[in-house]
Amino acid sequence: MESPDAASFNKCNVCKKPIAWGARYYKCSVSTCNTKRFNLCFCSVECWDAHIPGQRHRSAYAKEETAPRHA
Repeated sequence: MESPDAASFNKCNVCKKPIAWGARYYKCSVSTCNTKRFNLCFCSVECWDAHIPGQRHRSAYAKEETAPRHA
């Protein structure tokens, strides 16, 4: 996964806040949201929840992940 800058691991796909190295973040449980080309990360469950109305997921949940400590 490419880092948006050296200071953060990635950015939230909804609110665009940076996700820090070693921080907790959330991913969608649906496999089509987690491909190399379309890799969604969310800073909170609320941001993950905001992503659901635009998708047609039958049963999805937010998977808690931990960002790597540093590149």
